[in-house]
Amino acid sequence: MKRLIYFILFFVTAFTACKKDNNIVATIKTNVGAPIITIPVNASAIVITAPDTTKAFKVKWKKADFGVAVVLNYTVQLDAAGKNFASAVNIGNSNADSVSMSLGSLNTTLLNVLNLTANAKSDVEIRVTATLSNNNKITSVPIKISVTTYKELAPDKLFVPGAYQNWAPDVAPFIRFVADSKYEGFVYMSVADQFKFTSAADWNHINYGDGGAGKLTTDGLAGGVTVSAPGYYKLNVDTKNLTYSTALIQSFGIIGSATSGVWDNSTPMTYDKTNGVWKVTANLVAGALKFRANNVWDINFGPADVNAFTGTLIQTNDAITITANGNYTITIDFKQATANKYLYTVVKN
Repeated sequence: MKRLIYFILFFVTAFTACKKDNNIVATIKTNVGAPIITIPVNASAIVITAPDTTKAFKVKWKKADFGVAVVLNYTVQLDAAGKNFASAVNIGNSNADSVSMSLGSLNTTLLNVLNLTANAKSDVEIRVTATLSNNNKITSVPIKISVTTYKELAPDKLFVPGAYQNWAPDVAPFIRFVADSKYEGFVYMSVADQFKFTSAADWNHINYGDGGAGKLTTDGLAGGVTVSAPGYYKLNVDTKNLTYSTALIQSFGIIGSATSGVWDNSTPMTYDKTNGVWKVTANLVAGALKFRANNVWDINFGPADVNAFTGTLIQTNDAITITANGNYTITIDFKQATANKYLYTVVKN
């Protein structure tokens, strides 16, 4: 009986001791030491360029001190300076004392998430938060650094080398950047054959060939797209969506109340292959004058200034105002030689 009692007492004592051991509560310091960012240095500057995008961007810190020997979780956040981290982005988590990411990833975050200005210097702030538990967190004093972001600018033109000019991009005609990733222009092709678009006047950069199903591809080994007939073409390209269109211009003409065909029939112009312009000499009366292709309204242009006899052509409902009857020489130029502008002149003879 005594043995049984001793056994029970021993079991209860042992169980109680184990229970106490499993519920030990460590004492956390009342003056917890926050993490301190050591890399990058406060007020330092980073300039991101194309060759730098694979390099590492590192944030390193002195660990927080809660007074207990436990593993802490650290979160690194970044935001535009002065935002008080209202739109903070988490750029890394660690149980150690640093996180790393590529400068390319940092650049993408700054441009696409924080919407900072491309190719410009902006101030950003970084902070590190140490977490022991949901109720025990402490955050570093933020540091501020300047970062110059990088974004490759769209080329202002696409060159159009092809069989019609012996595949020489350095002397090829070109089409101009319009907006976003879109390009437009007019090119005369003397033979019906393949051609490509190149982002520079050589074969060392991106070139766009036939991707099939009316699409382009950036595969440099792909064949060119094809036109089915020689002639003067309006070309449109979207380098983002890899789409293109070709419209054969069989004629350009003048039309309007100032012309003999009024608004029903275009008076044909003649294409000057040597100078790359369309020209006509015609008798006009006081009235309106516009330009359209193929004697239909699908492709038509008017003036940026209705009162100007020399100026820029745009796609508009407006027309040039002819103020006096007479014989005129009218010229339109779609080469865009010095800027993304189509030009016209109306000269009274």
